[in-house]
Amino acid sequence: MKSIILTKYGAPEVLEVKNLNDISPLDNQVRIKVHYAGINFAEIMARMKLYPGGPKPGSILGGEVSGIIDKIGKDVKDFKIGDKVMGLTLSGSYSSQACINEESIIPLPNNFTLEEAAAFPVTYITAYMMMFDLGNLQEGDTFLIHGAGGGVGTAAIQLAKTKNIKVIGTSSAWKHEELIKMGVDKCIDYNKANTEEEIMSFTNGKGVDLIIDPIGAENWKVSYRVLAKMGKLIIYGDQNLVKGDKLKPLVAMKEMYSMPKYKPMDLMANNKAVMGYHLGRFNGHEWKVKRSINNLIKLVNKNDLHPIIDSKFSFEDSPKAHRHIQNRKNFGKVLLDFTILENK
Repeated sequence: MKSIILTKYGAPEVLEVKNLNDISPLDNQVRIKVHYAGINFAEIMARMKLYPGGPKPGSILGGEVSGIIDKIGKDVKDFKIGDKVMGLTLSGSYSSQACINEESIIPLPNNFTLEEAAAFPVTYITAYMMMFDLGNLQEGDTFLIHGAGGGVGTAAIQLAKTKNIKVIGTSSAWKHEELIKMGVDKCIDYNKANTEEEIMSFTNGKGVDLIIDPIGAENWKVSYRVLAKMGKLIIYGDQNLVKGDKLKPLVAMKEMYSMPKYKPMDLMANNKAVMGYHLGRFNGHEWKVKRSINNLIKLVNKNDLHPIIDSKFSFEDSPKAHRHIQNRKNFGKVLLDFTILENK
């Protein structure tokens, strides 16, 4: 099988294609002939040694995959060879074969292609659980999405627009036209505008009810200030750590020292909440993810939602794909394409 190996920590070029022996599923697993693998910002951080507990050199990166089952473990009951599926791998999806536990396999929503399936699991589950499980987003609320043009951002917009929710999105200016088409009510160019002033003006000084924020320390301070009463800030990443191609210790130190300190008495006095979310840290509580997936699939099918795909890169061009995302050139999801192997 063809696999993309993290040969060492560093720039995108540390990702190299290797020929490895075929793998076989365990008794409770299926093996997928991979068609597409989704790329997430967490894998870029892992490549740069910025992801605590992340994959080490010698590992195969990748947290989500789509393809066709071609081998089944003896204890698997609900799937068969030939089924089109998508799933969560947490690691190992940048490969032409992936073995996944049966409970981590997700049947395709209605009318999904395999490209869309690879763009779905991590981003949509993350968006859904933050918005509706942690965030308790309600009809009539105002919702602020930082990084609105990325994979999680575009998923969150689609999910929000299934309800009567006003959406504010921050992004580079070139993404605003598409965001407005998707239903974003207020776009803010974080490169030029005063985000805090723009938000408070748009909300007539009331602030927002829910914020999802993967940006970093200084941005979290702004987000906290623009929360309305009963507002919730959910932190799910720190993109400020990713400056350039490699880990920069001084950047990391500055970011760590800039972290806001939330005091319980202030949270209580201001009727605000700050929470964190990490899809990869549900060990022992996987049933909560499964419950959310079931509810998410129903919502997606009812509203005929489909992921926004920015681009597909050949698996051999994984360094280019990583650089494309790091340079903030994507609108929506970026995929690695393994189907080209069928033509070789």
